[in-house]
Amino acid sequence: MRAEGTFEYEALLFIPSQAPFDLFSRETRPGVQLYVKRVFIMDDCEALMPNYLRFVKGVVDAHDLSLNVSREILQHDRQIHGVRRRLVKKVLGALKDMQSKDAERYTKVWEQFGRALKEGLVEDTDNTEALLQLVSVASTHDPDTTTTLREYVERMKDGQDTIYYLTGESRAMVENSPHMEAVAAKGYEVLI
Repeated sequence: MRAEGTFEYEALLFIPSQAPFDLFSRETRPGVQLYVKRVFIMDDCEALMPNYLRFVKGVVDAHDLSLNVSREILQHDRQIHGVRRRLVKKVLGALKDMQSKDAERYTKVWEQFGRALKEGLVEDTDNTEALLQLVSVASTHDPDTTTTLREYVERMKDGQDTIYYLTGESRAMVENSPHMEAVAAKGYEVLI
């Protein structure tokens, strides 16, 4: 990705096929490296990627930053905030494209990184809508595939104005729950 205008930068980002073993460790930082005019500045630049996208790897080469930039300056820099906003939108847009064009591949990405993406629903109010479109969960509709919230809402029965969900340690435990019987008797789909 190349962006020009008031602030020029180039970015190369990718999502690995496997989640790192420490994805949910407190010490795990976003894996984007920052360069200024092709000079390495720092690894794991937290100012460029939110915590819920910490699995995204890559490099950003900013052309208009000073070479002796510090972490504190980065956190308060308007241009860096603009780059971060654009990078997040690009990553979420790429995931949305993958979801619609290559569902099998998206399912694998969701299995690896879905829990981290769900953190964004709480952390990132600016991108809640985009993140909600990416959420993929199990349901009673089809035990072999997951469903999006949009698909669930499209299948809701007439008169149903509530999204039903039930959580538990396993799918079998949830399906055998007494709470499930009452909802299933009405023919409603339940998110698991």
